Amino acid sequence: MRWRAWLLTFVFVFSVIGLLGFVKFNQVMAAIAFGNSFPEPSETVKVQTLSESNWQPTLNIAGSVLPTRSLEIRNELEGIVTYIGFASGGKVKAGQVLLKMQVDDELAQLDAIDAEIKIAELDVNRFEKLLEQRASSRDQYDRAKAQLAVANARKRSLEAIIAKKTIVAPFDGQAGLHQLEVGAFLSGNTLVTKLISDTKTVWVDFNIPQAYSNVEVGSVLRVSSSILNLPPTAAKLIAVDQEISTRSRNMRARAELTTSDFALKPGAIVTVSLPVGNTETVARLPTKAIRYDAFGTYVFKLNKDENDDYRASRQVVKVITTEGETSVLKLSESPGLELGDTIATQGSFKLRNDILVYVDDGRE
Repeated sequence: MRWRAWLLTFVFVFSVIGLLGFVKFNQVMAAIAFGNSFPEPSETVKVQTLSESNWQPTLNIAGSVLPTRSLEIRNELEGIVTYIGFASGGKVKAGQVLLKMQVDDELAQLDAIDAEIKIAELDVNRFEKLLEQRASSRDQYDRAKAQLAVANARKRSLEAIIAKKTIVAPFDGQAGLHQLEVGAFLSGNTLVTKLISDTKTVWVDFNIPQAYSNVEVGSVLRVSSSILNLPPTAAKLIAVDQEISTRSRNMRARAELTTSDFALKPGAIVTVSLPVGNTETVARLPTKAIRYDAFGTYVFKLNKDENDDYRASRQVVKVITTEGETSVLKLSESPGLELGDTIATQGSFKLRNDILVYVDDGRE
């Protein structure tokens, strides 16, 4: 009768196991049904339609800003300052008197020479009349004329000295800082001020590597500076040195830049973008659309599924260069991308292959 006890025990155990399995099965099915009640995972991103664009390879070089006209104004002669006609760091006009020096001694000497000239002129006139009357020799007349010429030469010399003690601006420009004071004594060749021309039109000097030394005068290039908040501005190449430096193997070049509302200070460092290749057909995307991983560079292309919903698809791309916040893509080396494709930009970092994607209406 023991086998009956064992049979009842096995029946009871298997009944309990079956009951527990049935309960667990119902719980799993309920969990699955509960999970299916939630919508499919999705992300919302901004997009941009891939369009054709032209791009030309450029060489970025550091350039230095120079004024088109620059001059250190110095006094040739020594003397005492009697007048200062410009403000420190102020603007001046061509012909404006910048500085005068004491000329009292020279003016007194000039008065004396004027008197000598009058006497010499009287002598010349007198000996000329006597010579006509044959009452004087030709030698006396010539000596009188020579004395008059000497007096006139001395007068011109004094006038030149007086003129040199008055310094005028040779062109319109901006004066540098100075510490001049009326009554101060200036030695000869003292720096009075540095005058530079209007900074709306400036020169930009830079060095071109010998590999690109065939650049032509008249080429259009772009000058920019992130530090000075200068956007890329067109400039014209106006001069190129005729030889390559044997030290640096670079060639010096100069561009002329004119800005309407932005004044560049001489000595500033800017970036010169020099075209060095042929124009290519490319596509441009915001840098936030470009993703990177161990397998390379890629973007997420959005394709329509059978329900007319967008699905993300990973596409490898070839980025040629980056221009600020824009990446330049080479279409011929970006398989799977065509003009007119919809590309995820802002928010693309949230995507993965085949995920459901909703498009933000605020297109870029």
